[in-house]
Amino acid sequence: MTKIFIDPGHGGANPGAIAASGLQEADVTLDIGLRLGRILKNRGYEVDYSRTENTTVSLAQRAQAANSWGADYFISIHCNSNPDPIYKGTSTYCFRLGIPAAVLAEYVNTALIEAIGTPDLGVMTANFAVLRRTQMPAILVETAFLSNPEEAALLAEPVFRENCAIGIANGIDNYLSAQ
Repeated sequence: MTKIFIDPGHGGANPGAIAASGLQEADVTLDIGLRLGRILKNRGYEVDYSRTENTTVSLAQRAQAANSWGADYFISIHCNSNPDPIYKGTSTYCFRLGIPAAVLAEYVNTALIEAIGTPDLGVMTANFAVLRRTQMPAILVETAFLSNPEEAALLAEPVFRENCAIGIANGIDNYLSAQ
């Protein structure tokens, strides 16, 4: 059974980005992560999480938990933010191009955009600790911008969050079907 480790970004002492409305990234990512876990379990995957409530978990602890569990894939969920509220869209990060995680990122980014209809900002690389310290293919999904009023309003909606989870799950399915 394929093991998927879900990492809802931020939490506890670190709320992450905060929308003008007060909506916190940590709350949004936890909700999407729990929804994703439910969907993946229903599709026959084994699932574990870095957190299932509003607790503080360090970046090193997140990677170590996935490594210790023997996860096949690591999915970190985030909401983007920018000082300029005009920016919007969806992107997915991997540690570097040319590795399995980059292909997974392409599949997830494509399926997520199909599910939620946001602008496609593409797959990008970053030296994020959770991408660098994990021993399995790892991606970090930036679902939408909390700093953009339109996308922040969407991120506040349970239906949009469910669609984010469905899109990410579909991308994982599509990737694994293509292997």
